[in-house]
Amino acid sequence: MKPKLIIITGTPGTGKSTLAKKLAGKLGFDRLDLHHYYRQLSVGYNRQKQCHDVDVKKLEKLLREKLAASKKGLIIDSHLAHLLPRKLVTLCLVLTCSNLKQLQQRLKKRNYSLAKIRENLEAEIFQVCWEEAQERGHHLIVLDTAKPFSLPALTTKIYKYL
Repeated sequence: MKPKLIIITGTPGTGKSTLAKKLAGKLGFDRLDLHHYYRQLSVGYNRQKQCHDVDVKKLEKLLREKLAASKKGLIIDSHLAHLLPRKLVTLCLVLTCSNLKQLQQRLKKRNYSLAKIRENLEAEIFQVCWEEAQERGHHLIVLDTAKPFSLPALTTKIYKYL
């Protein structure tokens, strides 16, 4: 059986990494932390946005390699994950945060600049990750992390796609 790829996307600060760690343990999947690969996947550092500009083709190649080495499946969490081609992705979880003040506080704790906080809040308001994931035709589960949710109930939904 071919290993499955679950991607978790959303605006920075919505809880992607936290959820990815929990789901990887619950499902027995490997987790790929892209933070360790951003320089390798980057075409350069964008000083204005204070981040690496990731080459999606390099990201796709890395994922193919990691997925081939995985026995059961792979989970990745990144605000760029939804840009991956539909043919690679089993399921896309889109995390949102309807409480913008809460999201703003999370980003402040990360020492984001005011401009970067504003950019991310605007991306959340316009649901950029969700819209782009829909445009790519991913199978979606959308989760608002500003509201309580049940991990067992979410896991049950996920199993329907596996």
